[in-house]
Amino acid sequence: MAIETELRFQLDAARARAILADPRVAAGLRRQPLSSIYFDTPDFALAARRAGLRVRRVGRRWVQTFKCELPDGPEHRRGEWEWPVASAQLDLDVLAETPLADWFAKPRNREALAPAFETRFTRASALVDHGETSIELAIDRGNVIAGERSEPILELELELKGGPVDGLYAFALDLNRAHALMPEPRSKAARGFMLSTGAKRAPMRAPKLQLEGEATAEQAFVSVMLNCLAQLQGNAAGARVGDDPEYVHQARVALRRMRSTLVTFRRAIPRSCSDAISIEARRLASALGAARDLDVFEEGTLAPLAAAGHATRLAAAFERLATLRQQARQQAAEALSAPGYTVFVLHLLRWIDSAPWRAASVPASASAPASAPAATAATAAAATPPGAVKPGPAKADPGRAAGDRTELRRQKAGIRRFAAGTLDRRHRAVIAIGGKPSGLDAEARHELRIAVKKLRYAAESFASLQGGKSEKAAGTYLAAMAWLQQSLGILNDMATGEALVAGGKGGPFDGAIDDAGLALLSGWRLGLCAAVLDDADRAWNRFREADRFW
Repeated sequence: MAIETELRFQLDAARARAILADPRVAAGLRRQPLSSIYFDTPDFALAARRAGLRVRRVGRRWVQTFKCELPDGPEHRRGEWEWPVASAQLDLDVLAETPLADWFAKPRNREALAPAFETRFTRASALVDHGETSIELAIDRGNVIAGERSEPILELELELKGGPVDGLYAFALDLNRAHALMPEPRSKAARGFMLSTGAKRAPMRAPKLQLEGEATAEQAFVSVMLNCLAQLQGNAAGARVGDDPEYVHQARVALRRMRSTLVTFRRAIPRSCSDAISIEARRLASALGAARDLDVFEEGTLAPLAAAGHATRLAAAFERLATLRQQARQQAAEALSAPGYTVFVLHLLRWIDSAPWRAASVPASASAPASAPAATAATAAAATPPGAVKPGPAKADPGRAAGDRTELRRQKAGIRRFAAGTLDRRHRAVIAIGGKPSGLDAEARHELRIAVKKLRYAAESFASLQGGKSEKAAGTYLAAMAWLQQSLGILNDMATGEALVAGGKGGPFDGAIDDAGLALLSGWRLGLCAAVLDDADRAWNRFREADRFW
């Protein structure tokens, strides 16, 4: 098995020409037509397993390739198996070498495999050296074809061929500075699958996360962070060009989950190593905040009042809202566009691949275990985004050395024990705030909402570790958490809406809502607040009755 480490980006014709004209690329450029036939079952069983099987014609040769995601691995790093074959027909016997050998061994699965879609494109490629790293740069231009439907392909692939992986990211960041690249999270196989099924892009909630019970805390951390990144990338394109406000909402959720994960695993992943990533995620989420606040204000306040017969009185508010939303959506789209958004994605992937927390958790006099090689100081420094605290020379500090050893033990600790301790602490933090939401003041309710959100994100991340009765208990617990978080979230949205219209002179709605309109909004909030508080109290009772599943 080979491990394919690849970064993929969308291109337009002008960027493609500019990259191909780069002296580092043009000198060794070669062009080659490639055509591939992808195989799957009628119900796309391989796609459901995040795997792909194809036969590709390369000149006069045929090559059969199987790819699948690696356990606890990012999408840009996949297992790859290749075999020469005589024609476009599959050789099913060689698939016994792959992780899906048992699946391929079943006669009904083998008989169900059939061509699902094709890709036909011309690849312009060159080998590029960046420091000690060798990279294949390839620009593919052509089409993915499924029956009568087709979709154009124009993308850049950067594949690690040799040397340190850090050089791959350094080269990608260099190209991004010059050409404003946009990450393309979908492989050609994924695009072909969507084309074959007629599936359309839609706002993406957090993908289902399956943690292995034998995983270490560090492995689980990486899996959760990559899950958050997948959700972010799954919504970024829609937030840039779509009108559905759910894209922005889910992108913000992904960033909140990411930052919450950094806190959840702080006992294993030192804060000094994660602060820079957290700051970048918070900055990106802040750029999406105005659009989300205005969307919620319309959906939760103005639209219901208009439906209740107050549209005429609020007409000026709707006009102001339209202007503000256009500005906020443009801000959100720019935040999720190249080159800045691409820098964030590359920084995050580079940080995960280099794992600088290992070096930070190993005292200078200690050696990292063979299963977790520490990054070199040069690699750790290079992998640190701007603004991060770069590791300096180790100091002979016995207290710090003990802390380092503790962090290292926690990284290697089993995830079940780590999860149980984390969820216990988070659960107690919620209980400590105490009491039904209706009995808390606004500040305490805000603290409760934050604590509930952190607990829910952690519980969702660790729920897959359970089985049998515990799995059912996890579902009950998470449902109670979701209800409580939703009720507290509505109360928070109401407070945000009140702040929007209570800004006074110079506020966003200054002059767009008269005194009678403000009185109408105030009465609406008071009535709604009483109902929501009652709902929140019932949600609190349900949460207190739910059994812990860990």
